[in-house]
Amino acid sequence: MISVIISTYNQVYFDSISKSIQDTIGVEYEIIGIENHAQYSLCKAYNMGVSKAKYPYLCFVHEDVIFLTNQWGKRLISIMEEDSTVGLIGVVGTKFKSTYPTTGWGNGPFVKQFARGHVFTDRKLKTHLEFDARNTKTEIEDAVIVDGIFMFTKFEVMNKCHFDDVILTHFHAYDADFSLQVFFNSYRVLIDRGISLVHYSPGVFAADFAKENKKVVQKWGSKLPAASSDLGLYKMQLNYYNILCWCGYLKNMIVRKLNI
Repeated sequence: MISVIISTYNQVYFDSISKSIQDTIGVEYEIIGIENHAQYSLCKAYNMGVSKAKYPYLCFVHEDVIFLTNQWGKRLISIMEEDSTVGLIGVVGTKFKSTYPTTGWGNGPFVKQFARGHVFTDRKLKTHLEFDARNTKTEIEDAVIVDGIFMFTKFEVMNKCHFDDVILTHFHAYDADFSLQVFFNSYRVLIDRGISLVHYSPGVFAADFAKENKKVVQKWGSKLPAASSDLGLYKMQLNYYNILCWCGYLKNMIVRKLNI
């Protein structure tokens, strides 16, 4: 019932995640590996995977991941079957997207309050990404963007949304753009803290990261800033938090430049 699509360049990682999926997914599945030694953008690789998929639910996941939660496939299908408006589920993301060209779950003082979810760096459960620690009892929460480490959706959504391999030609910002497509097509985007996984790579945030995220902001600028509906923010409040986010990120930039 689930087509798991992976852009792969490392056979050891691919074998490892394939075994992990087999042991934990809990439903019928297929794994579609798109061998990608930097010859395709991640958007292109994922679109190639979608064209080969045969099941109604789709999972996009990095290959350097190990699942810690059993029956996660059954859990996520159940969430989508119970609410047809759910279009995308991730494990890390944000409830607010500013017009600043980044994903939205950075360390800025006015940014982290909107971030949700957690990801571990090793089996000892050392946290790589941990947000909203005071609210861990809320396992499922609305969001605007989910991180590309793990993205779960359905073919119904893919009929309206796609990975934009025209403007996004590298390995970044595909998650922000796809999430915004789902969100602005009136589907719910969710973060599920009940799905735990290990992600062995912290990610690479170089020049291409900023460049690709700038493209996303240019694409969606007329609809940003945006927030999940449960926050109940008015336009004035959205603009207020947007300014605060810019201030937070700019402060971080100045601190890094001055090395203080």
